[in-house]
Amino acid sequence: MYKPLLAGFILLLCACSTTSQPRSDSNAKLQFQSSSTRLARQDAVTVTSESLQPGDLLLSSSTSVQSWGIRLFTLTGVSHVAIYIGNQQVAEAVGGGVKIITLQQAIDETNNLVVMRLPGLTPVQTARLQQFSRQQQGKRYNFKGIVMFMPNMLTRRICEMPLASERLRANCLTALATVQLGRKDSSQDARYFCSEFVIDGFRYAGIDLLQSQPHWVSPADVLHLREGDISAWQSNYRLRYVGHLKTWDLRQILSLRAANRHTR
Repeated sequence: MYKPLLAGFILLLCACSTTSQPRSDSNAKLQFQSSSTRLARQDAVTVTSESLQPGDLLLSSSTSVQSWGIRLFTLTGVSHVAIYIGNQQVAEAVGGGVKIITLQQAIDETNNLVVMRLPGLTPVQTARLQQFSRQQQGKRYNFKGIVMFMPNMLTRRICEMPLASERLRANCLTALATVQLGRKDSSQDARYFCSEFVIDGFRYAGIDLLQSQPHWVSPADVLHLREGDISAWQSNYRLRYVGHLKTWDLRQILSLRAANRHTR
């Protein structure tokens, strides 16, 4: 008798499903968010730094405990997002604060790095993103925000139950985030975690990637903005997959470990 309840509870926790809404109820169909950085194996391509454009988003993961924790809470393959601002430079918010690092350093610090692009980004908007990144350089990391955000990533699964319409889901997410996380006014002493920095940066450039407060957004929410995926938050924008600068292959890691054991 407990099996149906257990199955329902598991579905609620995983809740990576939504309805593709719905010009009419008869046309609504169940679709699922993709937890991987690859929508499909055949779609994955490897790119080099020459393929990047200023304003591209770099979504990544690493082998650190923090990265695994974020991926576990958000049920996706990414734990970090940064902005490529051109000239082989990347702007990001990490534990040490907002900083600008080299693209190579960003690559070296990850085990999986995917590039997403907002089509139609203008030179003026790109310049605003670069300006924002340099203005925020040195701002401190939003540790309090990320600690408060983690419980919200679990409770928000209630809003992402299967068959919830896009509008109902967005209203539920907004209500829950307002109660748990509150609203935050931007100030000169702003602090950021990674996705908060990215959303605020695009907003500074005149682009609201998501109809959400910046500190309500996770790297997973940014990933789900890609074409072909399902966004939890409402948005008028879709990100285009450019390719992988670096890929994580579990089979390759296991084979390397096996080879190391044989050579000992």
